[in-house]
Amino acid sequence: MKKFFAAFGAVVAGLTLGIGVIYGLEKHREKKVGGKLMRVNYRFSKDFDD
Repeated sequence: MKKFFAAFGAVVAGLTLGIGVIYGLEKHREKKVGGKLMRVNYRFSKDFDD
C-alpha cells in the first residue's frame, strides 16, 4: 500500500510539474508578444442561397 501511494504521488507531482512548465512557457511568450495569446479555431462553411 505504501508503494502505491508513493507511485501515485510521483505521478501527480510529474503532471503538476509538466503543467507548470507549459503554463510558464506560455506566460513567457505572452510577455514577449506584449499581450494575451488566445487559441481560436474557426470552422468555415459555405452557405448558398438558391
